[in-house]
Amino acid sequence: MPLIRICVACLLLAISCPAWSEDALPDPRGEGQSPSEKLTALVERVRLEQSRVSSLEADFKQLKESSMLVGVVEAVGTFAYSAPDHVRWDYRSPNPISMLIDGDEMTTWFRDLGQAEKVKVGRRSQRVLEYLGATSPLDDMLQYFSVTLTLPEDVTQPFLLELSPLFDKVAKRLQGVTIWIGGEHYLPIRLRYVDADGDVTDLRFENLRINGSVPVERFDLRLPDSVNVRIVELDQRTRLQ
Repeated sequence: MPLIRICVACLLLAISCPAWSEDALPDPRGEGQSPSEKLTALVERVRLEQSRVSSLEADFKQLKESSMLVGVVEAVGTFAYSAPDHVRWDYRSPNPISMLIDGDEMTTWFRDLGQAEKVKVGRRSQRVLEYLGATSPLDDMLQYFSVTLTLPEDVTQPFLLELSPLFDKVAKRLQGVTIWIGGEHYLPIRLRYVDADGDVTDLRFENLRINGSVPVERFDLRLPDSVNVRIVELDQRTRLQ
């Protein structure tokens, strides 16, 4: 599953943030700030807005380019999150796959194969949410990347963050990361990863529904009796072919 690897550095919710009054919110567009101050303000604002999210739904499109592929491969689906530890990804195409984190268990259902994996993540559940949930602390990423921030002239357009690895151990896996932050809600709406071998993954979120009413049954992934279920350890998890 490419998305598990894609989102290692993207999107984690429920980050502790300082209390801010509505008239004193961090503003990366504020006048008289240096580039580093603008970046700090943006990171603080993203953290603040992420901490306010109790639920999130979105449509997503994932584009993959690779020397091993003929042309660009497009996958589409839906994403849902409900605090504190419910996350679901549903791929509609090209292969129907559902992934659900419910508390300390992660289930991946390969619908067209009639197979599924169940992983007891236990105390590692927060780490798995970092991999699969659509919100990760930007300040964590800044420890490993140098950043170029581009501020849009139009307030409705996204902020652009271009990240380059600071360390060889990171560069061995990633050439760079580009993140688009929504100019209205300050949440990530697009991520583009370039692997060390030149492969490109572009993940785009659309139609974000923030703090809406997500039905409880959205996080009830019931597997038919005909599905072959495999129980695996988290560190031994492998992709089904």
